[in-house]
Amino acid sequence: MPPGKGFYGPKYRQKSSERRVAPMALLAGVPLLAFIAWIGMCQFGGGDSVTPSAGGPADGGGSNQKLVQPTELPKVAPTRDPAKKAGGANEGSAAPAVAEKPNINEYLIAGGKRFELPLAVHAGVEEYFGAARADGKIHTGVDFSLVGLKNVPVESACDGFVVDVATDEVLGTYVTIDCGADFKVVLGWLASLRVASGNNVSKATVVGTAETDGFLHLELRYKGVPIDPKDFIQIPGKEIVPWTPTPSPTPRPGDTATPSPTNTSVPTATPRPGETPIPGGGGSNEPEPTATPSPTLGPPTATPTATSTPTITPTPTRTPTRAPTLAPRPNTPTPLPRAQ
Repeated sequence: MPPGKGFYGPKYRQKSSERRVAPMALLAGVPLLAFIAWIGMCQFGGGDSVTPSAGGPADGGGSNQKLVQPTELPKVAPTRDPAKKAGGANEGSAAPAVAEKPNINEYLIAGGKRFELPLAVHAGVEEYFGAARADGKIHTGVDFSLVGLKNVPVESACDGFVVDVATDEVLGTYVTIDCGADFKVVLGWLASLRVASGNNVSKATVVGTAETDGFLHLELRYKGVPIDPKDFIQIPGKEIVPWTPTPSPTPRPGDTATPSPTNTSVPTATPRPGETPIPGGGGSNEPEPTATPSPTLGPPTATPTATSTPTITPTPTRTPTRAPTLAPRPNTPTPLPRAQ
């Protein structure tokens, strides 16, 4: 075979390098294609899922339809004339009444945790407690706007049990929950119900769904009388910063209370026979000075009797006597033995 041709010639090496470069160029374009596909999904709503409706057979629950999930909250809650609401001028209204004061520990400012907001999403507050109504009545709860929202679940605002499920022209379809300690919660103008009378509920139990583009009436009662929910639940625009009461110190076993000091009265000296006590209760028992008449100086003058001042004798100090030093005895020479 001539040199430069065949499987090992320069033309074969050039073609093989071209075959290796082509797949790398395609891999580099994959992220760009994915980005373009993501933009298309966001633009045309390709990520929406179709799930069956949560309603019953009456509202077409057996067929699949696209559910509109709660969206971002509007900046300002829309305001509607109460007369244009479903309940008209009598919506959520009653004659004003004076309610008793609950225990301070139930209040939100004191750390009360019996209640929670029954909505995870809403469009703001349309009306607060105490708003004026016709015929001298007042609004007995708080109305949360649900404009622009659909299929919003409504949860129980406390732990308890359902005592009433009914419908009327003031509260629409409503649920009454007994929360204990003489408290009750009323959730009005619901689109559908999920509970029945006698059911036990917790704060996270869904009791129903709210009306589309409607509102939710939240009412709190104490001993049957409506009270302002803002004192017990965090209401937007009426937030309260809770405080913790300072507990009183509890004495530990074995601790003895320190008695407070008392004033001790100074006893009055009793005069001895022959002495006259000094007026004013003084402690001195010295006799009063006597007036000595003077023939030349006119009227007598009071000569005070000198009071002898006791002389303090100092305590004698003992000086130790030094023992005499004995002089050493002179050395006596030993006599030498005499010769016999």
